[in-house]
Amino acid sequence: MTRDEVLRQRIIDAAAELFAENGHGGTTLSAVAKRAGTSPRAVRRLVGDRAQLFAAVIDARLTSEAAERLAAAAADPQATPPLAVLLQAAARIFAAPERSWGLLELEVLMRAHRDDDVRTAVTARMRQRQRNMMAVIEQTRHAGGINEHVNDEALAHFSLALSVGLAMLEPAVDHRPSQASWNALMAQIGAAFAPVELLLAAEHEARTPWRLRVDIPDRPGGLAQLIRGLSTLHAHVVATSVLASEQDTRTIDLALTVPGGIGADTLLAVAMAVGRNAHVMPGSADDVIDLPTRVLDGATEMVTNPGSAPLAAAALVEADRFLVTDAAEGDDDAADVLRLQWTADRHVVLHRSWAPFARAEKSRASALLRLSAALANMQGDVEALGWVDAVKGGGTVWIRLSRPEDAEAVAAMHERCSERTRYRRYLRGAGQWRDVALRWLTGGHRGATVVAMSEEGVIVGLGNVFPDAQEDGVAAEIAVIVEDAYQGRGIGTRLVRHMIVLAERLGFEELVATVLAENGEMLQVLDDTGLDWDRELKNAVITMRAPLPMTVFGPRPAHPRRRGPANRDTRSADTSG
Repeated sequence: MTRDEVLRQRIIDAAAELFAENGHGGTTLSAVAKRAGTSPRAVRRLVGDRAQLFAAVIDARLTSEAAERLAAAAADPQATPPLAVLLQAAARIFAAPERSWGLLELEVLMRAHRDDDVRTAVTARMRQRQRNMMAVIEQTRHAGGINEHVNDEALAHFSLALSVGLAMLEPAVDHRPSQASWNALMAQIGAAFAPVELLLAAEHEARTPWRLRVDIPDRPGGLAQLIRGLSTLHAHVVATSVLASEQDTRTIDLALTVPGGIGADTLLAVAMAVGRNAHVMPGSADDVIDLPTRVLDGATEMVTNPGSAPLAAAALVEADRFLVTDAAEGDDDAADVLRLQWTADRHVVLHRSWAPFARAEKSRASALLRLSAALANMQGDVEALGWVDAVKGGGTVWIRLSRPEDAEAVAAMHERCSERTRYRRYLRGAGQWRDVALRWLTGGHRGATVVAMSEEGVIVGLGNVFPDAQEDGVAAEIAVIVEDAYQGRGIGTRLVRHMIVLAERLGFEELVATVLAENGEMLQVLDDTGLDWDRELKNAVITMRAPLPMTVFGPRPAHPRRRGPANRDTRSADTSG
């Protein structure tokens, strides 16, 4: 560079700093010359007057990340789907409007209303921005992604006006929607531009695997809306699964391949435009393997090695990690924790960070573990507990370990129970038993849960064995509920006796039961166990405690282990009665 070229660049740099600090009206040629270390005469000779200097700064120094990305997309139309480029630009502008329209450029736009020289300079700049936007829009239309009734120039003008408006509002608003909400809105607007019959051209073949899980409206067209939105990104759906359907929503799990330029934020924006509770994680080549094949693969391995069941269950629900633990240890059920009863003594605890576990996943993993227990039983390793007991008045009940899919049947049993029966169990008013998480009551906790089934296959009773949080896990708190139509037939007695067997087998040293003083039937059931109960009466509630002898109902472990402290208070919500 010549000496004049170096000095001119220094003058423009100094002017850019001063215009940004003081604005157009507050910046003089003398101040620019002083900042650049030269004279006003040199400034006029190399750049011109203040208007020409302002135009030079605009031309040389004003840049926009969003504009540059659009320009790059226009230059390389195969790199990233056009709609994804627009969505990503909209997300970045919302997150940091000043990176697209700086304070100096906004002042340029304002001065263009009354300064012809500035208007000439800014018009050329805006024309380039419009060309970049139009190029991306034309690519989108060429690929089949824009409705024929949408005018390209109007869409480009709308996009520019939106970005300028965001930059103007930024310093004056004290509350904005979340980034996720904004991204979802932009995805919804983008999808609205697409044709009714959306069939995109086969472009953007670079394929990256992703997994998407989202709750969509459980109505005709809900899934179609999701697929349509993803299709505008040139996404290919390679596998789909319905994990749950409740409360007017359906949880959908999708395996996708998308062009390499599309990231998690863009996928989330499209998913949130249609549904809620969206989760995205990188996929793998194994995602194309359908669910029945994965189940059969796991089952095949368990035929020769039933002990591989926890690993198979973890693979089936794509858990991050799993742990086989004693039934009275480890974490209870939570959104990111799946606790499954494998045998009376052992539970499998699965953890997953990228998305909460759905009900269907719990049922599938539990079924796989039961298959493992059945295979072990066939090989002479009896682990799966179950009893068929005669009851008063004739007939039998089947008492077995609870399963995740029992939740609805347990809820139905509670609905059939009278308010009095539910109050005796939970010490709560009408309807408040619903505050108790059913998935937890039906086996997602430390300890054990058993259900009693009638000969018709209906669940008519439920029993829980919980580690008592107040006793450092050494004591087991027990609770029973039997629906009204089956009371008086000895089902509660049989549930309690089998629960004591489980408590002994799990190594607890003491039983705790909380019973209303007026509940004579349950008090009699506990007395009939033959255990030596201590009673404490307080506020019409009796707390009963009894040591578990080593020889009453079954063998005790040779060295009972002291359990760690419980991490959930179960007394009032889940175990009373």
